[in-house]
Amino acid sequence: MVTKPASIVALSDTDETINILVYGDSGVGKTVLAGTAPNALIIGTEKGTISAKRQGSKADLWKCPSFTDVMAAYKWLRQNPDHGYEWVIMDSMTEMQLLMLRWILDTRMKENRAKRDIDIPQIQDHQKWQNMFKRYISQFNALPANMLWTATAARHEDPEGDDIILPNLLGKGYAIAQGACAAMAIVGYLSVKKGKEGKFRRLMCETDPPYFGKDRYDCLTPYVNNPTIPMIQEKIADSGTDNVTPIRRRRATRPVAR
Repeated sequence: MVTKPASIVALSDTDETINILVYGDSGVGKTVLAGTAPNALIIGTEKGTISAKRQGSKADLWKCPSFTDVMAAYKWLRQNPDHGYEWVIMDSMTEMQLLMLRWILDTRMKENRAKRDIDIPQIQDHQKWQNMFKRYISQFNALPANMLWTATAARHEDPEGDDIILPNLLGKGYAIAQGACAAMAIVGYLSVKKGKEGKFRRLMCETDPPYFGKDRYDCLTPYVNNPTIPMIQEKIADSGTDNVTPIRRRRATRPVAR
């Protein structure tokens, strides 16, 4: 009988974390939605978390005004797998990408001040920026916690001249945005709608041109009205088989390093 490598396991014996990317126009409630996540740590790269606080979010906040802070947050989470957080939230991916470019330019400036402009990236900087950005998405998604990313939306034009709306991420064309979406189990476009009883939020998780959506669990399509993270968790847990039950952790009993 052939002996199987230890790295081969039955799918039914595996635990699975959730990776979600929620994108939409500014002000539609992405951070408010993120703030509904239970036992959560928000990595705040921009000043927008007040909206979640005002809606009663109990999440912890790690302020990250620079990419050095983002790297420190990732390092702490990776080195402390028993951190106790059920959800880690990057608010936002759009701003994280800009902070990363700023960090690259500052680093290059220190290395060669005489030949560099502090605000103009060179060709080799773009390649490092794109590869580093994709690497950090993969690394955060691999952490022992459910991962939620927020991003603003951007309008593009596809090769046929049709409009397409994707997460607002810089790069040649919209390849970086497509790559970020490919790394997620769920991608949802969040918008505000008007109904008979007033305004409500809709998270669209199925592609409906020009908007892009994705749901590997096939339990949120075509959309969810007035979504919350607990609602999404329950829909995932109730669908398919038991091996897609989202990770759940006890809240950490010690304060997070700031």
